This record gives sequence, structure tokens and C-alpha cells, in this order.
Amino acid sequence: MRWLVGWSSTAAGPDRIGSAGATGYDGETVHPVGSQLLWSDPDPLWAVGDWRPDEVRLVRIDAQTRIAVLGLCGASDEQLRVGLLAARGGALRHLTAWPGSYTAVVQVGRRITVCGDLAGARPVFHTPWAGGTAYATAALPLADLVEANLDFGHLAALLAAPDVPAALHDSTPYEGVRRIPPGHALILRAGAREVAGYEPVASLAVAAPPADPDSAVGAVRDALVEAVRVRLSAPRHVPEIDPGPVPGMGPAARRAARGMPVPGIGADLSGGPASGTLALLAAGLPGNPGTLLGHGTGAGERLLAVTFNDLAVGGREAELERAGAIAANPRLHHVVVTGGEEVLPYADLEGPLTDEPGPSLVTAARHRARLVS
Repeated sequence: MRWLVGWSSTAAGPDRIGSAGATGYDGETVHPVGSQLLWSDPDPLWAVGDWRPDEVRLVRIDAQTRIAVLGLCGASDEQLRVGLLAARGGALRHLTAWPGSYTAVVQVGRRITVCGDLAGARPVFHTPWAGGTAYATAALPLADLVEANLDFGHLAALLAAPDVPAALHDSTPYEGVRRIPPGHALILRAGAREVAGYEPVASLAVAAPPADPDSAVGAVRDALVEAVRVRLSAPRHVPEIDPGPVPGMGPAARRAARGMPVPGIGADLSGGPASGTLALLAAGLPGNPGTLLGHGTGAGERLLAVTFNDLAVGGREAELERAGAIAANPRLHHVVVTGGEEVLPYADLEGPLTDEPGPSLVTAARHRARLVS
């Protein structure tokens, strides 16, 4: 698992926070296990887990003005620098508009800003701790930090109204641990916290000016193309045969020096409009997997398109037919994974530790079979 964790204390200094960690309730020094320090006190930030070097980026203007981006982000260093300058003045929305899937943390003096994304796909959590505020991109380490009890009200609301996000609001399965709503940012000033929205909210009482349909569709298309391009151009890692960094060499250079093939890249193709659109976009981008033999760079490397044919679930015949029709494109290499008894729901619950029980754990065996193909 990978997450970022940090804290901001009201009282900065050696009595509260040091470069090795923070002082807990009983005077012990606390710091995340298996972590990489991104910046130090008085408001330290850590990357915890098996982050790859290309997934952790730091850009700074001076010692107290810097931005950390964790994940896959398509912005250049110059774009990050411009975004940091804008965020110093209070503008936050553009920090979530770059293509990719990432979390951005900005430090300007003693002000720390952690941006959640619009969809809530990369959540941010926070809790009061040690005279300040601790935050992370996972709720479980914060619950462990403050020894939180279960929030039975949250669990009851989750069971009673699983399709009504408003019933959960900003709660989590742990008492005292809160989640930043989508479209909001956590702003810490010397330990004091504020949750602020960065996305403009349109009034329902005042009609918005009509948008041109052609330009709106074009903007969506351009955003999708750029997002797919960023995903395809990201370094590809094969842990079993590409074990780790070599000073001065990136992943691609290491593979080339060792005569290793570039690991393949694929796309889900369930037969729905979303997966079909993204698969065709990925296959059609020039210079990437999906190029036809004899045309351009990387020629002949068809894009792997994976369709999971769950024989235990009926009513998906039309989707499977559409997946087959889309996969007839010569730029795609279609693989159908057939689900048997070994991938039935609840077949294998031995998975990684997660923040809370989720539907994906029920179908873990299915996803594992799809990904290993």
C-alpha cells in the first residue's frame, strides 16, 4: 500500500516536532514506519510504502515554498512551478486539473494545503493529534495513530443507505477521523485546520450561460486523450525482473542495458461505452501500443484488451458482444478471461489491508484473474 502522511502542530519547535518525527501523548517519538521524508519540521511530510521514484515529485521555489505531487501527474516541472506560484496566492483549482491520478500538497510558510480530487478517487483524511492536525491519504494509519474506536453511526449509515453519499457526509469508520469531501482542500495553518471548497458552485436560482455543445464535447475529448497519453507514457515496472533503482538510470534505461523487453500495457474492455472509448483512444495514439505493423514507432505492438466473461452473472451478453466488435480493431489484441468457480464472489478474501470493508474485496479473485492475464 502507498499513502502520504503529515502533520502540522500549533506549537512548532523541538518540544513538539523534530526531524525524526513528532512527540506523542506519552512523550514518545512517533514517525511513520517504512517512510521516506519529503520535507522536515515544523510541518513534516512523508511518503509511506513502495512509491517508485517517478511517482514522487518535489518542486520548490525556496525553503518555505514547495509542492509535492505523489502519483502519476502529466504536468511538467515548469507547470508545477507556475501552479505553486498561483497556489501561494490562494488559487487551488488548477492543482487538480493536470492529467493523471495524483495528490498535491503545497507548503507556503506554515500554511499546508492538501488537495482532494473532484471525484474523491484519491481521498484525504485528517484527525486532531498532539496539539495539531495529522493528515493522510488513508484513514487506517490515522485511526491507529489516535487509537480511534469504530464509528458505528457511519457503519449503520453505510448499510442503510449505501448509495446516498450525503448520509455519510465526511465521516469514516473511525471516530474522530474525517474525510475531505470531493472538490475540497484541507488547509492547515500552524496546526489549525480548515476545509475549503475550490470548485465553483453554480447557483440553481440563476441560469448559467448556455455552453456550445461542440466546444464542450471537444474539451472532453481533448482531456481524455491527454489523460490516456500520460498513462501510456508513464514508466512501466516489472518488480520480479527489474528489482530496483540504479544511480543515474531510469527504469527504461535499466531495461535497455539488461536487454529486457518493455512490459506490456493493456486496457479493460467490458463492452460499456467508457471502457470502449478509452481502449480505442489508447490503441489509436501514435507512437504508443496499438500502432499497426509498419506504421510509425513501436509498430506492431498491439494494445492488450482484456474482457472478463463472468459466467456466473447473466444479462451481460450485449456488453460482451460489443466488446468483441470493438476488439475486432486490428490495433487491439483481445483476451477473454473466463470466470469459473475460483473467481466467484467471496472466493478469496485474503487481500491487502484496506481502510474499510469494500465491495472490491468481495470480487478480489475476479480482479486478480483479470489483472494477471
